[in-house]
Amino acid sequence: MAQTVTADFGFVNASGNTQLSTLNFGDKISTKARSWTITQQGAYIYGKTNGASSANLLRAALRGDHTFIGRVGLFVGSGYERNRFAGFTRHTDQIAGVSAQVLTMPRDSLRLDGGGVYTNETRVDGTSESFPAARAGMGYKHSFGGTSAFLQSAEYVPNLQDTEQYRVNTESIITAKMASHLGIKLAYLLRYDSKPAVGFGKSDRIFTTGLQVTY
Repeated sequence: MAQTVTADFGFVNASGNTQLSTLNFGDKISTKARSWTITQQGAYIYGKTNGASSANLLRAALRGDHTFIGRVGLFVGSGYERNRFAGFTRHTDQIAGVSAQVLTMPRDSLRLDGGGVYTNETRVDGTSESFPAARAGMGYKHSFGGTSAFLQSAEYVPNLQDTEQYRVNTESIITAKMASHLGIKLAYLLRYDSKPAVGFGKSDRIFTTGLQVTY
């Protein structure tokens, strides 16, 4: 059994004409055992501007991948998110489907996913909804050597009960190695919801920087 543990964190504080503080923390634990790969991820972002909370996001996910025919496999997973500034107090996704490793090279890899999602969301106005959705996703990685790499992920999630509602999520990450277990991480996250809660925007863009520790 092989395991990789990664933790990243960043902090910004400004005072004077503008009072701003932000904190971000993330972790990723990947465990490989025979034909299974179990991945746990988490993220927390908190921001305060002029003494008032301006960001408060908590996200956690667990996914299991089982390879059974060459580069093709099955996956199941569950995700949780809380983000009042995006209009919801609880959002969960239960996912399952088929994945294929369509590119495997020394420095480049590409995985494609296809499957379904069952979503449950409780919004800040007290309303809630549950619905099935489809899901198409991809994950690309280019290694610069060691732990330095560029990673790009994306997913498209259309509501199967409401054809006008869909979500698009993308994340771009660059990691640069500084020492044997220490590096710098830059991440840009884009989240789009075609029908968000009333009074909230359709898209959120989050840029984070910080240190990354890998073992």
